[in-house]
Amino acid sequence: MPSTTAARQYRVVAEQSSLRILVYRGGTMARLGHNHVISSADLRGQIWRGATLESSGFEITVPVNTLIVDDNAARAEEGEDFPLNVSEDAKAGTKANMLRPTLLDGERYPEISIRATRITGSTASPDVVASMRIKDQTREIRLPVTLTETDSALAIQGSFEIRQSDFGITPLSIAMGALTVQDTVKIKFRLVARATPASP
Repeated sequence: MPSTTAARQYRVVAEQSSLRILVYRGGTMARLGHNHVISSADLRGQIWRGATLESSGFEITVPVNTLIVDDNAARAEEGEDFPLNVSEDAKAGTKANMLRPTLLDGERYPEISIRATRITGSTASPDVVASMRIKDQTREIRLPVTLTETDSALAIQGSFEIRQSDFGITPLSIAMGALTVQDTVKIKFRLVARATPASP
């Protein structure tokens, strides 16, 4: 695990950061469902920048119960797989399903966490291995990212895929599997973090 000793500290700026989970329909009746864009606008966390990549790291928290379902602007940015104007009833139903015990179980597990465990590669394009915890399951993931650095801020972006079943999540399935949610989802993120004042 990276050490924060003698590392410069940065705090994630929620208003300038974002995370999106792209969820795709499946099954023989897939045309009757639709793909989803699940967004977070209140990411929390910190990044520490050591003298080397190996001594740098981050920890990010994603609040589960405030996740946003199928925001029109987010769907528009993600392209033709995500047609606009999903009804408010459909959004509410999707969110209720998403937070129930067999999926994210927002009541018992209100946060998803991601923490870097190893960083190698180049400064512009680090190779990050992180531990991701969803519900009571922790798995190792690999995060190819790009890093932009200024005197007082960092911008990190990347994308990766996970299988819901690896985290104890049972993807939604109705009509005896004719309409399903695909097990694999894509996660895209952009983090903006600003340097915090050094301790006296």
